[in-house]
Amino acid sequence: MNKDVVYIEPEDDITDIITKIENSKEKIVALVPPKKASVFRSIVNIKLIAKAGATAGKTVVLVTNDPSIEKLAAVAKLPITKDLKTAPTIPEAESEEVEETTSKEDLIEKSESGEVVAEESADESSENTEIEPTEDKGDSSGSPADESDSEDDKESKTDTKAKKSSKEPKNPFLKWVASHKLIVGLSSGGALLLILLMIWAFVIAPSVIVTIGIRTTKNNFSENITFTETLTDENSAEGKFYLIEKKIESKSEIEFTATGKKNRGEKATGSVIVYLYFNAPGSVKIGEGTTFTNNNLAYKADKDTSLIWDGNNSSCENNNVILNGKIQCLISERVQVTAAEPGKDYNIEATSANWSTSAGVAVYSDEAMTGGTDDIIIVVQQSDIDNALKEISSSNESENKTKLYNTIDNDVIVIESSFSQKVGDPVSVPGVGEEVKDDKKAKLTVVTTDSVFAIDRTKVEEFISNKAKLSENYKIYEINDPFIENFVKSDNGYSGKLKTSYVSGPKVTENDVINLIRGKGLGTAQHDLNSVEGISKITIDTSYPWVSSIPNDPEKISIIINVEE
Repeated sequence: MNKDVVYIEPEDDITDIITKIENSKEKIVALVPPKKASVFRSIVNIKLIAKAGATAGKTVVLVTNDPSIEKLAAVAKLPITKDLKTAPTIPEAESEEVEETTSKEDLIEKSESGEVVAEESADESSENTEIEPTEDKGDSSGSPADESDSEDDKESKTDTKAKKSSKEPKNPFLKWVASHKLIVGLSSGGALLLILLMIWAFVIAPSVIVTIGIRTTKNNFSENITFTETLTDENSAEGKFYLIEKKIESKSEIEFTATGKKNRGEKATGSVIVYLYFNAPGSVKIGEGTTFTNNNLAYKADKDTSLIWDGNNSSCENNNVILNGKIQCLISERVQVTAAEPGKDYNIEATSANWSTSAGVAVYSDEAMTGGTDDIIIVVQQSDIDNALKEISSSNESENKTKLYNTIDNDVIVIESSFSQKVGDPVSVPGVGEEVKDDKKAKLTVVTTDSVFAIDRTKVEEFISNKAKLSENYKIYEINDPFIENFVKSDNGYSGKLKTSYVSGPKVTENDVINLIRGKGLGTAQHDLNSVEGISKITIDTSYPWVSSIPNDPEKISIIINVEE
């Protein structure tokens, strides 16, 4: 696995070291301290280095053979190695010795003058702990035995004091520290908190938002283009685009009031007399269903009937007439008829007036038409369906169009003039001529297919960019909603005109801006941005008032580009 070897300069502080650890691209970071690096003689700093490595997901290794640094690394469980070729290990901690050494080293690090005082105090304390001889105030007789006992007692007391003195710190300042551990602990915690706060304030928290304005110009665009319904025929570079058909089926229902009326009563029946004057032999057939009309009331023949004259005068009826010297022979027959529609109106009296027929014979009735009755019901008629269908079309076209457009993604340009709607066969319940019962409404159901053509937006924008022919240092920042005019179909296919407007200006990207200003002071960044062609307005907003430079980390730099026409 690769490692990053970082050589620490004598003037580097703990913040610089942490920054180097975070900026390293390798998972293993080997720190090589200089010979005189006071920053590595503080257990607080060693712990901060270990924490920074753990936070960044990296393994930090100290390259040193300094015993004091090794002891501190053991407390912080930080791996060390004597050189870059030796595998790192975590040294075993000697708790009491390291704690005392750490306390003394921390005090020495804080002040050079303090170091001198501490060392001198330790020396003086060592000298003052020597046992001074004490005069014998025992028996005045001064017996040798008493003197011997007295000397033994003195030696015993001297040994006890010496042992006691060896367990206590010789430095008065260290004695004070040992007797005020709570105060020292709180002070150390406060110092650690202060260091962490500074790291947050000057390393983690700083970020900037840079807003720049780009001077641009607006340009109109208009080009004739063609379309094809065959994908393989598309040539967007030459302005020939494939038509993508978008469509949606919608089922619409509407209730309507039936207005038709139908008489389910009985039909009147009866008979009529048909007659004809023949001036020569012949015949006339009155077929079944032949209509006889009286005052717009129609009756139809129930079966076939014929009028025939064979030329024999004896077969002629009375009231023959002679016309131009020839006998006009009268022939008549009775025809049974039934009213074309039911109803009482077809019950009429016998009459010779107002009868007519298309059969080419004369007609009259000698008996009344009877049996017609009324039973009126409401039914659906075709005009009802036609009116309901118009209502559906007028109300649903806009709604269906909206539904269709909502299914279309923004990656295509819709040719709105190509919108069409096909209406399927309407289904009415009840059907035409069927009864609508109990004052209920009939229902009409119809399926409509709405469709529209669209073309690929990306290919259109590429076509516009190529036609614009901008220089290398310029770019199109915005294309404003291209649309198609005069979309028509001819024998040669489809054609139309592509129209839009676009905004162009000097080419400035977010990466260009970030690379230009990262790591620079605010004033320098402002100056450098002002020198870029096309940049007009510049605003740099910092995350906190104390931030005085642009972070080196691109993730902490936000660029907002405003296009100014």
